[in-house]
Amino acid sequence: MNMTTRLLVMAALAFASVGTAHATTRIDTAAFSIVNQWGDSPDMLLSNVDGVTRIGLTSAAASLDANTSRYQDGNFYGDLFEVTVHPGYRVTGFSFSGTFMGVLNVASNPDGTPGDGFAFNSGNIEFTAGSRPYDVSYGEHTLRVDMLDGAVPITMFSGQLSLTTDFNLSLQGMVLVSAYPSVTLENPSGIDSFASLRVVNPELTIYTMAVPEPGHYAMLLAGLGMVVLLRRRENKHEQFCKIASMIPSITPPM
Repeated sequence: MNMTTRLLVMAALAFASVGTAHATTRIDTAAFSIVNQWGDSPDMLLSNVDGVTRIGLTSAAASLDANTSRYQDGNFYGDLFEVTVHPGYRVTGFSFSGTFMGVLNVASNPDGTPGDGFAFNSGNIEFTAGSRPYDVSYGEHTLRVDMLDGAVPITMFSGQLSLTTDFNLSLQGMVLVSAYPSVTLENPSGIDSFASLRVVNPELTIYTMAVPEPGHYAMLLAGLGMVVLLRRRENKHEQFCKIASMIPSITPPM
């Protein structure tokens, strides 16, 4: 399949997705709120422990899945996540993870020799982030697979951050498959081949930590100052005792 054909198929898939009904999904935690504006189905809060929040992307799993035994099939996925950071917290990073799973099987001839069929798959994931309104980029990651017969893990991490303002996450993906039968004299209509590609367990993870309030900083500084003051007093007392021990005692004459 040439590049022009692939681009036409991708454009057709993107156009078809425009008319699909979308359901807004909102997830709230103590540290942040996240809204998925484009999802076809609600995302799931998997866990929220010790500043690590894992969100299962149900819509991505459903959309990034295609298989065929004859000719072509494919799906396009796109989501925009609006993240609002709550007062008293900061986002220290985020990541997208999952696994590309592909199967390619070209039908063999009845005698076991390789058939003249064809099986193909291709997939692409793009994960980007930026401030809201968008003027600062927090990273862009891309992963593509072709002719995958097996599994490829997906891990896209932002790196260490310190965000106390709102930002957006964008996730887009495409899976494309095609398969053509192996034709023989005994089977003029062909023996089906098979191709599939999907993204398994797609997850969005957001890392957060609490930001001490100004009052906490004041108490910390006050406590540190008290420790320093006490230490100085102890040093002065030790020096006084040392000097006093060096002065000989005078015993008056009898």
